[in-house]
Amino acid sequence: MIEFLDKSYLWLIILLIGIIPVAFKRGVVKRIEFWMIFLLLFLLIIILARPVIKSGEKAFYKKDTEVVILLDSSLSMGVKDIKPDRLHFALKKLKKLVEDLKDEKVGLIVFSDKAEIISFPYQKITPEDINNLSLKPEGSTDMLSAFSTANSVLTGKERIVILVSDGGDEDLEKVKELIEQSGIRVVFYGVATEKGGKVPGYNALSQLNREMVAVARENGIFVKATESDNDIRKISEYVKNISEKTKTILIKVSSKIELSPFIALVSLGVVFGGFFMRRFIAVILFSALVFTPSYSGELSGFFYYITGNYKKAATEFLEDKTPENMYNAALSYFKAGMYENAEAVLKEIKTENVELKKKIKYTFALCLIARKKFKKAEKVAEELIEIYPQDRRIRKLYQFTNMVVNLGKKPEKRKTIVKIKEKKSRHFKASPMEIGERNPW
Repeated sequence: MIEFLDKSYLWLIILLIGIIPVAFKRGVVKRIEFWMIFLLLFLLIIILARPVIKSGEKAFYKKDTEVVILLDSSLSMGVKDIKPDRLHFALKKLKKLVEDLKDEKVGLIVFSDKAEIISFPYQKITPEDINNLSLKPEGSTDMLSAFSTANSVLTGKERIVILVSDGGDEDLEKVKELIEQSGIRVVFYGVATEKGGKVPGYNALSQLNREMVAVARENGIFVKATESDNDIRKISEYVKNISEKTKTILIKVSSKIELSPFIALVSLGVVFGGFFMRRFIAVILFSALVFTPSYSGELSGFFYYITGNYKKAATEFLEDKTPENMYNAALSYFKAGMYENAEAVLKEIKTENVELKKKIKYTFALCLIARKKFKKAEKVAEELIEIYPQDRRIRKLYQFTNMVVNLGKKPEKRKTIVKIKEKKSRHFKASPMEIGERNPW
C-alpha cells in the first residue's frame, strides 16, 4: 500500500493543474517542452511528498530477565581433575554459553576472596570479552561476597545467577539465606568431579561441593560439566525458558520502502536526454533529492533557536505541527528550562521514524531528570537500552539514572545480604556486607 509521509506537498498539484488553462490561452500546450516540464514538476511534488510502500511491521521486544555469570577464579579452580584445569575448561565453556545467550542480558563477575564486576547485564558480554580475560587460579573462595555483588547488579523481574565453580566455600548458610530472601534463581555449573584432585601447592583435596549442589536444586538447577555441549545446552534452555515468560512488546515500527529515490532516478533519466533546460531541471530535481531536510521546520524557528530565544523558537516550530517540528519545539522548551512544556509536546508526537522515536524518548528522559523524577527517567532509559544497547549516550543515561535511583533508596532497602553480623575478612579491608551497602548498583 502506497502512502505519503508529507501529504501537505500534494496541495501543490492543484496549483500545477491551474497552469494548464493559462498554457491553453498562450498556445504553448501543444509543445512537448511544456508537457515535459509539467511532468517533471509533478514528479518533483511527488518526491517532496515522500511516497512509501509499507512492507510489514517490525516489533521490538523487552525481556525483563537479567543474568549474571559468577566465575570462580580461586586457587581450587587450578585443580586438574578436569583437563587442562577447572578454570581454563570453564573459560572455554563460557564462550559457548555467552554465544548461545547473545539475545539475553548477561553480565560477568569474577571472584575469589573478593568479587570484581567485569560487565553489567545491560552491556551484554561477548565471547571476545571472555577471550580478553587474563585470569589465573589464586585466592580463597568467598561465595557470600560473590552472591552479594551479583544481587546488587541484578534489577530485572527475573534474576538468574549462573555460578561457574567447584562450589568450594565450606560455609554456605549465609549464602542460602541471601538466595532465599532475594528470590534469585541459581544455576550451579559444577566444574569439578566428585573424586576431586590436589590443590596446586597444597596437600589438600578439592572436590565438588555437594552442599552447593543441594542449594542450587532448591532454587534452580545443577548442571554437571561434560566434554560435550549438552551441559551448555541445558543452561541455555533453562535461561531462555524463564526469559521468554517475561517477554513483552516494547514498540511496533512499520517497515517502509521510500519511493522518492526511484522516482528521482526515472526523472533524471528523462531529463538528461534533452537540451539545456532539461539539464537545468535535472539539477533542481537532484538538489531536491539530496538536500531535502530530515527535520523540516519554520525558518524563523531555526533563527530564534540559533540566536538563543528558545521560547520564541518553540512557538514558531509549533505553527506547523509535523513530528520533526514538534520535536524541535520540545527541544527548544528544554533549552529554555520549560521542562513540563517539553514533556507535554513530546507526548503528543506520533511518528513511525525510528531515529526520531529514539530522540523523543532520550529527550523525555532528560526532562524527567531535570525535574528530579529519577525513577520515571530510569524506566525510559531501560526501554532505550533494550533497543540500543551499544549507543554510548544511552548507556551513560541508563548508568546515571540507575545509580541515582539506587543511591536514593533507604539503607535498609539497599542491603544486598541478610542482616547477620560478621567479622571483616582477612583478605580485604571491608566485609562483604559493607561492600553490598557501598555498591550503588
